[in-house]
Amino acid sequence: MWITLLVMAVAIGLEPFRIGMAVVMLNRPRPLLQLLVFLCGGFVMGTTVGVIVLFVLRQRLVDSTHFTLPKVQLAIGALALLAALYLTVRPAATRPPGQGHPTWMTRLGTWVTRSGSPWVSAVAGLAIALPSVDFLAVLAVILASGAGAGTQVVALMLFQVVAFMLVEIPLVAYLVAPRWTVAAMTKLNAWVRSRQRREVAATLGVVGAVLVTVGLVNV
Repeated sequence: MWITLLVMAVAIGLEPFRIGMAVVMLNRPRPLLQLLVFLCGGFVMGTTVGVIVLFVLRQRLVDSTHFTLPKVQLAIGALALLAALYLTVRPAATRPPGQGHPTWMTRLGTWVTRSGSPWVSAVAGLAIALPSVDFLAVLAVILASGAGAGTQVVALMLFQVVAFMLVEIPLVAYLVAPRWTVAAMTKLNAWVRSRQRREVAATLGVVGAVLVTVGLVNV
């Protein structure tokens, strides 16, 4: 479970929108406060949803012979490989600027940029951690592990710590070198956004291959 969890957490932590929001926070008034409440909002939402799902479904799935960790790893890995293949063979489509994300993400980014209130940052943190396909896949991995309730909660918290690493690291780094932190995160954000479809496909392919391999080893 742990290797799968860490691989998925790193992949989610590198989402362009998540990194972009961290850069937005760094360029707002009182950036440390903005980053902190954004991080807290994400943790509150992720922990609440995660704990509810884990404890509601745990008893129903604990005795299942079909819902096992290797099967979940193989399923998620296969989906990642299919997504990588789709991105590779599908003709590239040009998008107007600002349409690289779903509408609600674009509106959220605009709202956060225009407002300097920490409450807006907290709401943004809550929104970015709303249940998504990748987060539900993480919960499926944790559930399928069959570990005890305490271990599953620890796994959930570890996932969140790693997934928010590019918010936590700037938060600490800003205390020591504020200008360097803003510059470094701005460059990272530009680099991530400049990645081509084939590079994204390659990343998905690597993640999928790791999950499939781990799943096959554990079958």
